[in-house]
Amino acid sequence: MKTAHGYAVIDTETTGILTGWHHRIAEIAVVHVDACGTITDEWVTLVNPDRDLGPQAIHGIRAADARRAPRFEHLAGDFVERLSGRVVVAHNWTFDAMHLRAEFGRLGIDTPFGADAGLCTLRAAGRARLSSGRSLIDCCAAAGLPERSWHTALDDARGAGELLGFLLRHAPDAVRVTDAQLSAANWAWPLIERRRTPVVRRTAIGQVEPHFLARLVERMPRDGEPVVDAYYAMLDDALLDRQISATEGDALVEIAHDLGLHKNEVVALHLSYLRDLAREAWADQVVTDEERTDLLTVATLLALDPAVVETILDEERDAAGEPGPQRKTGGLVLRPGDKVVLTGAMERDRADIAAEATAAGVRVTGTVSKQTRVLAAADPDSMSGKAKRARECGVPVVSEDAFLRALAKLRG
Repeated sequence: MKTAHGYAVIDTETTGILTGWHHRIAEIAVVHVDACGTITDEWVTLVNPDRDLGPQAIHGIRAADARRAPRFEHLAGDFVERLSGRVVVAHNWTFDAMHLRAEFGRLGIDTPFGADAGLCTLRAAGRARLSSGRSLIDCCAAAGLPERSWHTALDDARGAGELLGFLLRHAPDAVRVTDAQLSAANWAWPLIERRRTPVVRRTAIGQVEPHFLARLVERMPRDGEPVVDAYYAMLDDALLDRQISATEGDALVEIAHDLGLHKNEVVALHLSYLRDLAREAWADQVVTDEERTDLLTVATLLALDPAVVETILDEERDAAGEPGPQRKTGGLVLRPGDKVVLTGAMERDRADIAAEATAAGVRVTGTVSKQTRVLAAADPDSMSGKAKRARECGVPVVSEDAFLRALAKLRG
């Protein structure tokens, strides 16, 4: 049998625990460690799971990032190439092996990822009596290894790689390579295309993505007025929860392109939209602090100078009551009898939210239809089946917070 050359330390972040519930890999990392225990290379990418992301409060992956990522089938060849001739390693190997088997199984590819095929640092740490705790965090702390941004695939793989290095130096018997592990390292994989797929990584904390307006072309104004009702209608839906998700930003750019709108025209439309909201706010002759804050929020979301809000309010004071477009002042409004659908792992228990909605007269259903008022999502960029259906039906997708605020207003 061939010998293995070094180790491939793997970590995955997933949408949930059980593959039988159709949970998928959402991020995967491979860290190479040499025979001396030194990290020599690393690779990580988000994976588009084509479903909701599950416990986002734990793994921290945003749908806005994951939806841009390659699917597993597009990076499978690149992943396999990084395992070639190496002993595979993971902390709690059983979990990662289960998800890897499921992903390759969907592609009709057999794997060597049996229970004994990988070197498990969790078990090895136990054999070395390193820590009474089982978690990677506990084991690394017991080994005196540095803190990391745990529950990201790359940092968890780095941590497991450093833990492997520690064990190789201080408790080599605990990480002795077995015949089963060598057999897996030299597995005869079928021909899988190596696509060299560009990786997609998490957006760094604090990094602000360019506004969707930045993707529109600046041109001189045209002769004649373009037809803009479709753009306004989409803007109404996008601003319903007073935030513009990445998916909604993409949709606004797409419809602007379809309508032939240039950046300067879209800016003018945004000013007009804000003016309509200001006129509506003046309808009862009083602009409250809440309405003024709402206008400032909309101005910021539309990349307008917030200072323009006071100017427009002053200009529209005398126009109050005049006929004009009716915008959704103040965002989402729920009424008794509205049908709503919930999706994703929300911060509050979904059963509690459903009970609160039902008590307020709102009907919580499990299926999206054209009669659905809104889909409330843990992540407005959700890729769940319900979210996909909502976008097909033109049903607005709003955040959990926006839905709960609207529900609180309904209940008084």
